[in-house]
Amino acid sequence: MAKLAFDTGGTFTDFALLDDSGELHLHKVLSTPLNPADAVIQGVSDLLERFRGSVDRDGLQILGATTVVTNAVLERRGAETALIATEGFEDILRIRNEGRYDLYDLKLQYPDPLVGRDDTFGAPERLTATGVTIRDLDEDRIRELGTKLTERGIKSVAVCLLHAYKYPRHEQRVRELLAETAPDVYVTVSSDVCPEVREFDRASTTVANAYTRPLMERHVEELARAFGERGIDRDLLWMTSSGGLVPSPRAAKLPVRLIESGPAAGAVAAAEFGRIAGETSVLSFDMGGTTAKLCLIPNGEPTISTELEVAHYHRFRKGSGFPLKIQSIHMIEIGAGGGSIAAKNALGLLNVGPRSAGALPGPAAYQRGGTEATVTDADIVLGYMGTENFVGGSFKVSKDAAIAAVDKLAADLGVSRERCAWGIHDLVNEAMSKAAAMHATDLGVDPRQLPMVAFGGAGPVHAYGIARKLGISRIICPTGAGVTSALGLMIAPVAVDVSASSPMALAKWDGATVKSMLAGLAQQGEDVVIATGVAPETIDYRYSVDMRHVGQGHEISVVLPDLDLPEDQFLAELEARFYAHYIELFGRKVENSGMEIMTWRLRVSGEKASAKRPVAEVVGPKPLKGHRKVYFDTLGETVDTPVYDHYALPVNEVFNGPAIIEQRESSIVMGPEGKAHVDAKGNLIIDIEEK
Repeated sequence: MAKLAFDTGGTFTDFALLDDSGELHLHKVLSTPLNPADAVIQGVSDLLERFRGSVDRDGLQILGATTVVTNAVLERRGAETALIATEGFEDILRIRNEGRYDLYDLKLQYPDPLVGRDDTFGAPERLTATGVTIRDLDEDRIRELGTKLTERGIKSVAVCLLHAYKYPRHEQRVRELLAETAPDVYVTVSSDVCPEVREFDRASTTVANAYTRPLMERHVEELARAFGERGIDRDLLWMTSSGGLVPSPRAAKLPVRLIESGPAAGAVAAAEFGRIAGETSVLSFDMGGTTAKLCLIPNGEPTISTELEVAHYHRFRKGSGFPLKIQSIHMIEIGAGGGSIAAKNALGLLNVGPRSAGALPGPAAYQRGGTEATVTDADIVLGYMGTENFVGGSFKVSKDAAIAAVDKLAADLGVSRERCAWGIHDLVNEAMSKAAAMHATDLGVDPRQLPMVAFGGAGPVHAYGIARKLGISRIICPTGAGVTSALGLMIAPVAVDVSASSPMALAKWDGATVKSMLAGLAQQGEDVVIATGVAPETIDYRYSVDMRHVGQGHEISVVLPDLDLPEDQFLAELEARFYAHYIELFGRKVENSGMEIMTWRLRVSGEKASAKRPVAEVVGPKPLKGHRKVYFDTLGETVDTPVYDHYALPVNEVFNGPAIIEQRESSIVMGPEGKAHVDAKGNLIIDIEEK
């Protein structure tokens, strides 16, 4: 079956097409921020036209990753949204959880909530934590509210009532009543989006979903209509933040789960490319035009986190953004990409990012209106990126424009052109290496022991410098590195994550209740996965729980033992797993303290696909394409450097640095300390031998 995957990024939209004969073709177009669907439709149309004889459109499956949800939240471009909370709790988005991300900042600030106070309303109702009704829902007030929402021009509404994670009857009735009186308003209830404990986190997640849902619904509809006009009628599958594919109806209804879809696809691909290169654990490094993402992948599988935070008021300060209770691949992101703008700060020093030129106007070299020096401009000036083969020569860039932008900044800083360009490149590398070291330390891992899988349009350009700063001795650059996230979509399984909070102490274990609850979660997941065409006998079920000692405020994730074990043996194994993970995280064991489960989780998934190597696009009969002047700081000068065609390099033939290795979508930089070879799977392996 043919597959076509797209990944919408901040600067480029990447594509991968697996045709009916099993050959893989790659493509890249500039993103269209004003309407991301335009770039997707353009790229899909290009590929279908170019390979029209080898793709049966009736059976073509399209897979997507998108920044529509992320950008809507970050840029405040979502729908007019209202919040309905339990009466008396209307200020939940402003009070938050009373945590402080900086204890000593007397003027602590947070991002403004996505819903204004004037658009927040109280629902007259109240349930206890055990589900007892204290106050019946005032249905007449809800009907009046529905009329008011329509009059105010509200397009979407989030409903988050107390204890609805376990007792959703009032939320469900509010949805029914609003459907009667405000039929054109999208209604998102927290018990559908995030049936988990912690009111503020649940409210924040529900509001983010409601805020982005109308945009995602329109995006999905526009693409479905455009693809239908081109003879493609199958439902799109979309990448979620946890690395699984879900069908369009679920993606449109729960867009908050797609907020990290592109980076998640990249992590899935990195795990697979590391595996086929013979590595079980790797550090994934994905650098595109706007951001860079780093992800530790232990034992071949990315770590899944049960919470995420976006739109930080203070960049990368945990607690300063919007918490989202969704399953997501655990990674860190920094505002450093090819489009990151370099400038002189108030102290007269060089700063890079977080401002980005994005796709419009883009780096100065793109000649689309950008005049400020960016990371891409610096890389071109240093010789790391060629202008003749940029995106395979299909996209024209100007070295003269890049030089002019860097020269302007160099004059302002009072340094030479090479010094300025190298400063930009090295400053970005320093920021990313520090972030990677912190990420590894948080997880108790020594990054020096891990090979790095580098990809993204700018990742292979910067991987060598970052690896040297971290003490990493091996870099793996897969073929098609510039569109690896699109390749990750090809590999990822159909998968859905479901959860439910239902606190239960191990001392009061109720086996019948547990079996009933887990069966309900399994049915929810199966319905979604089977609807995509996955055979029931191939479905995999992974159960886990969020556990803690009774009285603690936070939980740790523990994989459930085999559900078919006798109850006594099951509980003993669960307790042992909890203690083992607790000691691994905190270095000690709490004696004589009971344990309880707060949230039950299940991942229902189909099978993974295997990675394919792209069709070789050899420029000439020999690997060596020529030479160009390239600056290397360890040499202290610009040197004449060989430029190789990755696709033409013979397998297992070692060559020494310095060298530039070009793919159609990216360039790989190897300094004088490196040795490289192409393995049997087409990966370029760089080994760094410090002298």
